[in-house]
Amino acid sequence: MENLIETLKKKTVGRHFIISIEMDGKELSTITINTIAIDTAFDDRYDDVDNEDCFYESRFEAQEALVNEILTANEIELEK
Repeated sequence: MENLIETLKKKTVGRHFIISIEMDGKELSTITINTIAIDTAFDDRYDDVDNEDCFYESRFEAQEALVNEILTANEIELEK
């Protein structure tokens, strides 16, 4: 999962975001409107403050949610 998070990218298209990761040399993407996860995942200072009462308690949690959204949209399951 952490290797996939390192490749996580976003692109704004109107009110939507195209989020993508690289997996096995291929780019996988999907469109999302999950602005809470986007704002959290790409905020370098998010973990510098107490986020206990926020929807995502850490950047990693938001990044993981976005990666899972991409994997689900592309019908890919990771082995545990």
